[in-house]
Amino acid sequence: MRDRLRCLRNAIGSNRKARVKWGLPMRINIICPQCSQATGGYAVFHVEEIREDGLYTGKCPNGHDLLVGTQTLPHEMLFEIALNAIVDGYRREAISSFSSSVERFYEFSLRVLAKHHKVDAGVFSQAWNIVNRQSERQLGAFVFLYTASFGEPPVTINTKMVELRNNVIHKGALPNNDDVLKFGASAYDVIQNGIKKLRDACIDDVNAALGDRVTEISSKMGSQYPRSFQVTPTALNVIEDISAGYKSFNDVIACYRISG
Repeated sequence: MRDRLRCLRNAIGSNRKARVKWGLPMRINIICPQCSQATGGYAVFHVEEIREDGLYTGKCPNGHDLLVGTQTLPHEMLFEIALNAIVDGYRREAISSFSSSVERFYEFSLRVLAKHHKVDAGVFSQAWNIVNRQSERQLGAFVFLYTASFGEPPVTINTKMVELRNNVIHKGALPNNDDVLKFGASAYDVIQNGIKKLRDACIDDVNAALGDRVTEISSKMGSQYPRSFQVTPTALNVIEDISAGYKSFNDVIACYRISG
């Protein structure tokens, strides 16, 4: 799987550089299975609209009909959107997307830990409906369930970064580049520290939660064929083995030609 991700990243590398140079809109990379089979490699093209349900239909540039599901999790896609917002100079939007990415990471973690503790899916849904409209409730649920599960509190966004986020989102503050990168680095560490712990302690539950995402998307595909599921190369990817550590945020942004 790691080799496959590396091939995918290499395939889109030149397109990402072009996007950075010319300031093109945020795009998601999709692989056409028929083109790939014909060329013996990865035939990558782009769609402009990022979909909440991870489901993409239409035709590739060579006219092949497509129905493609991406298993990219919401927090991973939001983090990708934040990085692209930095590239395009939209700093307020970058902080907003980084913040939303962290919140959706909390949700994913809660789903994983609920599975770890054998909580019925219906019961979890009832509990989630109580907290899903307020980010502070989600944070509280994450902190205490994580602590109860692992005997230590999780890494969270520090007070200074929370104040920055609140000033930007609620008071209309205009962050500078340094503010955005510091907030992005904080969000990155929160997510990657958490994902590393979840993978180390309960990898089966991580895979089960990811499987739920795939099942949810599959249920919307109906009977249309051909169809495929793909791993979209993103800065964050829950299937990546980071047991030996994860790359630094500076290394991540360097891949997007973002200077620290």
